[in-house]
Amino acid sequence: MILIFSTTKDYTTFEVIKWLHHFGEHDIVRINADEKKTILFHVQNNSFTLQIDGQVIESSQIKAVWYRKGIDWLGGQFHEVALKEHPRLAAYLNKKARQENQKLSEYIHYVIEQHLPVLGSAFKSDLNKLIILDMAQSVDLHIPEFYILNEKRAIENLVHSDKSYITKSMSDGVYLFESEEKSKGYFTYTESLTKESLEHYPEKISPSFMQSYIEKQYEVRVFYLDGRFFAWAIFSQSDDQTHTDYRKYNTQKPNRVVPYVLPDTVAHKLADLFNHIGLNTGSVDLIVDRQQTYYFLEINPVGQFSALSQLTNYQLEAEVARWLIDHAKS
Repeated sequence: MILIFSTTKDYTTFEVIKWLHHFGEHDIVRINADEKKTILFHVQNNSFTLQIDGQVIESSQIKAVWYRKGIDWLGGQFHEVALKEHPRLAAYLNKKARQENQKLSEYIHYVIEQHLPVLGSAFKSDLNKLIILDMAQSVDLHIPEFYILNEKRAIENLVHSDKSYITKSMSDGVYLFESEEKSKGYFTYTESLTKESLEHYPEKISPSFMQSYIEKQYEVRVFYLDGRFFAWAIFSQSDDQTHTDYRKYNTQKPNRVVPYVLPDTVAHKLADLFNHIGLNTGSVDLIVDRQQTYYFLEINPVGQFSALSQLTNYQLEAEVARWLIDHAKS
C-alpha cells in the first residue's frame, strides 16, 4: 500500500496517482484533509489500524508514504462540548480537545516517519522562513539582506538609502479564492518598497519584513527529490509585470522558461541545507544577479511544480511516482 496525504483538488496528486497506475501500482490510499470522514481508531504502542469511511488501513500494510498536503486530516474526531451555563468551561474543554487531537495526529505521523519510507514530512510542511534563511547562511548560501521593522521612520530611512528594497510576508501570503468557480481571488505578492507607499501609514505599524532588492538576470526554481535536483530558469526580469514577483503571470506574453543545470557548488550547499532541515523534498527559489551570484530566497516543502515541470518536460510527477514505488518495494 502507498499512502498519500493531500487535498481534494490538488492537481499534482492526481498526476502522480495517474503515473502510479501507469506503472502498475493500484494499492493506493489517498487521505484528503478537506473531506469530512468517519474514522475509527485502534492504536497500540507503535502500530495502528484506521478505518476511514469503511476502508481499513493497517500500519503494517503501508509500504511508502507521500506527504503532499493536508496533514490536518483528523479534524472533528473529538466531540465539541456545549455547556450553556458554563461558557468559559466549555471553551476551555474544547481547547483541550483540540490539543488531544493534535497530540494524536502527531503520534500517528511520528510512527509513520519512524518506521516507513516517507517523502516529505508532516512535521516540516510549514517551515519558518526566517529560520531557514539563517540556516541557509550557515551552509554558505548567499541571502538578500533583510530587516523586520515596525516603525515608519526606520522604514523611510531604508527607502531613502542608496539601495532598493522589497517587502513580503514572513509566513505564507494571502491565497484565497472567492468561490468554487475561482472567478475571483485574493492574493498578496512581493512588492517594491517606495516612498509613496509609506505616505499614509501611521508612525507605528505591524512588524514588516523587508529585503534588499536583487537586480537579477533570471530566477531559478529547483525541485529537490531525495538527493536529486531538477532546475529551470525563468526570465522574468525584462517584463514590468513579473520583474518583482514572477507569480504576477503575464498570460499574454509568458516568461521564457528553460531547463537549467545548477552549479555543483550551489547544489552541494542546497543538499546540505535540506539535510540540516531533515527534509528530503521541496521547492527552492533562487535569484541569479548580474554578477552570477546565486541568492537563496526560500524553501517550500509543498510547492507547486507541475506547470513548470510540463514546460521543461521533466515529468516530475513520474519521478515522484517512481520514488514511491521503489521505496515501497525496498
